[in-house]
Amino acid sequence: MVRSTPVSRLVRHPRLRVLAAAGLSLAAFAAFGIAMLGFLEGAEAGRRLFTISPGWLALALGAWSLSVAVQTLRLRALVPVSPRPPFLGFLWVVLGSNAVHLALPGPVAELGAAWALRQRYGVPMPTALAAALLARVLALAIFGLVTLALWPLVADRVPALLDGVLGPLAVATGFLGLGLVGVLSQPVRVARVAAAAVDRLVAFGGVGGRGRRFAERLRWWARCFTAVGEVPLHRWAEAAGWSLANLAVLTGSSLLTLRAVGIDAEVLGTLFMQAITAVASVAGLLVPGGLGAVEVVVVALFPMVAAGSTADAVFAALALRGVHLAALVLGIPAMSWLIATLPDDADARTATLTGALNADLDGVERAQ
Repeated sequence: MVRSTPVSRLVRHPRLRVLAAAGLSLAAFAAFGIAMLGFLEGAEAGRRLFTISPGWLALALGAWSLSVAVQTLRLRALVPVSPRPPFLGFLWVVLGSNAVHLALPGPVAELGAAWALRQRYGVPMPTALAAALLARVLALAIFGLVTLALWPLVADRVPALLDGVLGPLAVATGFLGLGLVGVLSQPVRVARVAAAAVDRLVAFGGVGGRGRRFAERLRWWARCFTAVGEVPLHRWAEAAGWSLANLAVLTGSSLLTLRAVGIDAEVLGTLFMQAITAVASVAGLLVPGGLGAVEVVVVALFPMVAAGSTADAVFAALALRGVHLAALVLGIPAMSWLIATLPDDADARTATLTGALNADLDGVERAQ
């Protein structure tokens, strides 16, 4: 299940890749944003840069960086290994994988993190991979439920252009969260049922080559979830609590960022916007850094957060993205350590990772 191309890309000049990705991303958004601001404000647009408060911006960056620690505690709660690996070791792995994710799409970052946890703390790779996916799904479920709970409190602030869209979207997001909670209650069974259903379609000739590959991946994920085993209820509650804490920390960072650019935002509206943008950042699984999706949501929902013009909304979106990219770049030292745990040769890397995954799966299944 491990392809050689992403893995080889993972270790080819990693620091340069992350710095280039961060620089190009920020440059692209800055160019687009400045063009938009120029269109909206003319010559006045350039003066906005001189109004940014470095102190508030530093506090915003610190708050966003704190969210990495909260994410670490959430993931650590869902890795059923006893005794638990130390927090600082987990933190270093999460910092590194977040930086990798800035430069590479898909699950490459989780793959590297799983290997590092295996090498340093003996966590089976399929266990780490499945736990990372469960942590993401749990976060989406929590954010979806928060969106639904907040909707009655913020509905009267909906911009006129979004009046007929945002309500159904908030309700749909909330029900998505409820559905995900149902999936998380029996992740192993759900994965097995899905794999069996696709297997039947393959047997009846209802799918082509892509369908067969999809069925193979589902079977593989079912084995990974089996390797995780049954996560105790108190661990789920702990992870859910850390997801809520993460939402609060990210909301605080957004408020500080907006304050840095001279925008006094309202707390409840910012919390709702952060929950929606967290759901929108699912695109981050497919796009390096989740670029684009969050900015669109921020601009659209800005009237719910603070009074201001479209130019204010664009500038706020750019500032929020800048803080996010800066926080990810801070993880480069951890990323360098993470990548250093992999074998040097590309063929050896692929063989080693594939062999480790299969060996861990077989070992867990024999133990069960």
